[in-house]
Amino acid sequence: MVYKGVMGRRALVLGGGGVTGIAWETGLIAGLAELGIDLAAADVIIGTSAGAVVGADIAAGQELEALYQAQLAPSAPEPAARWAGTSSAGCCGS
Repeated sequence: MVYKGVMGRRALVLGGGGVTGIAWETGLIAGLAELGIDLAAADVIIGTSAGAVVGADIAAGQELEALYQAQLAPSAPEPAARWAGTSSAGCCGS
């Protein structure tokens, strides 16, 4: 939501929602930017939880299209056995 407050200043207020909220808000903001509505141009960006993540990305000047593309094809996590540098055969003392 964009609020046009006192003296013409605009605030972008973003809510929570976990990873789904991040994806949803990023997609919405990128889609609106594509239509010529630049929410990132707000004077103040306020967010809670997922909204804080998206707001921080926007405030830091991250490219909206890159943020959107990252939501479409996130990288797969590494298997836990590879993080520890062992194979599953060596797990649990066997």
